Amino acid sequence: VDGLTLWAGMSEIENYQNATTNSGDRSERTWGAKYATGGFTLGFQMSDEDTGLTGTTDYENTYYSVTFNVNDDLSIGYNHVESDEVSTTPVTAEADSIQAAYTMGGATFSIAEVDITNRNYGTTDPNGTVISLGLAF
Repeated sequence: VDGLTLWAGMSEIENYQNATTNSGDRSERTWGAKYATGGFTLGFQMSDEDTGLTGTTDYENTYYSVTFNVNDDLSIGYNHVESDEVSTTPVTAEADSIQAAYTMGGATFSIAEVDITNRNYGTTDPNGTVISLGLAF
């Protein structure tokens, strides 16, 4: 399918195992897809991380995004990330962001509005605006 990109990957790290903190090896699996057509690009990715720890044993993550190139210089986008912490008291952390970027010559000005729920799998819910200027030489 023209415009479709698929990927998958996995890794495993052997942990020193003891009864106090580590109960198994660390592993991660991820897969995703991206589809670009016209000015739109849609992306989706899932990953699963087994920590090998005795407390927090697993993270299940889901990401999706959509971007639109308004023209050669201006793009807008939306991203969503959701991460489920599997532990004795499961918590879900989420982040949403809306971005815009404008490029003129070697300069790129971008702005993003970010909203986070349960940062660090706790009760902190920060919001923020990120403004950046990138220069290419």
